[in-house]
Amino acid sequence: MRKPVFGILLALALAAAGPAFADARDDVNNGTAFFRSGDKDQARQLFDRAIASGELHGTDLATAYFDRGSVYYSMGDYAHALADAEKVLAIQPAYSDALKLRGNVRFAQGDIDGAIADLADAADAEPADADALINLGNALRASQHNDLAVKAYDAAVKARPSAGAYFGRALAHLAMNDNAAALADLNESLRLKPDDVSALVDRGNAYLALGKYEPAAADYDAALKLAPGNTNALRGRAEANAKLGRTDSAAADYNALIRSNPGDFATLRQQGDTDLAQHAYAKAIEDYGKALALKPDDLNTLLNRGAAYHLSGQYAKAIDDYTAAIKAAPGDARAYNNRGNAYAAMSKFDEAVADYDAALKIQPGYAEAARNRDGALKAKKTGQKIKG
Repeated sequence: MRKPVFGILLALALAAAGPAFADARDDVNNGTAFFRSGDKDQARQLFDRAIASGELHGTDLATAYFDRGSVYYSMGDYAHALADAEKVLAIQPAYSDALKLRGNVRFAQGDIDGAIADLADAADAEPADADALINLGNALRASQHNDLAVKAYDAAVKARPSAGAYFGRALAHLAMNDNAAALADLNESLRLKPDDVSALVDRGNAYLALGKYEPAAADYDAALKLAPGNTNALRGRAEANAKLGRTDSAAADYNALIRSNPGDFATLRQQGDTDLAQHAYAKAIEDYGKALALKPDDLNTLLNRGAAYHLSGQYAKAIDDYTAAIKAAPGDARAYNNRGNAYAAMSKFDEAVADYDAALKIQPGYAEAARNRDGALKAKKTGQKIKG
């Protein structure tokens, strides 16, 4: 009688083991479905339960760890994502998706060298994996290896042309100041993804760098229709319009930027430049003053505010700014030349000539300083006034 009892117990044990294993795999499959639907918490709980069951082994266990790591990564929980990626690779060292996951996690954590190593291995394992190649390009670009990044994006485009591959390659070209190549890639990126605000802004930047101000302004306009208030688009459009002589439009954009971020030095300085171009000297002085409150030793801002003071007849204040510019950059000939002009406008010709001489000592071929020096000497000799 004992043998049949043993047989029954064995059958029960096998029956119990079968559904438990099936339940663990079902949890993985259901977790994947929940993840795809956007329910990350439920997905993670199902993967937790599947892994904790102890019923998964080998490829099945590696898959569960990978899926849970992907959930953690999407939630920004990089420590747990990295731990799960490591567990996958301990089971299957050549699991290319796990290498890609670990590379992405390392990139997010700022471990750029580690990211490059993992993503390169993933791309070697799966040469047609466009996503791994794009991510490798992004990591190489972050490490300023833009030439190598271009090669990674080249391979991604060959494997599967996509807006992301073209856009990434465009950014690498922009970083290398190859604006024509960047423009070609951005055209392709926007052909595939017309409403990409970042690509529109960057194409505007490429046009701007190439001196094509009308299409630059058009791209910034398009970006701002999609993302009103986008600061990069506003700044680019303001610069494009300023180059086109549309100073009122440029000023409106700079004012919008200043309202959104009163502490933005670059915008304040650019607004001052626009005011200066409009001959709005008092407003230029005000905006340059705000910029200098943030960066008191900025050479160009000091020179430009000095010019605004000079053009409004405030020669002593102009001299103060040019003197501060000389202190900030003693080797800049412009500051001496400009201060010489302010001294000359006050009929202080000896001081003016001394400054022109200093400018010419720094930059012997400085034609403007030489002309100004001759004018000051002539005015001193004849007693005539020099028009400010």
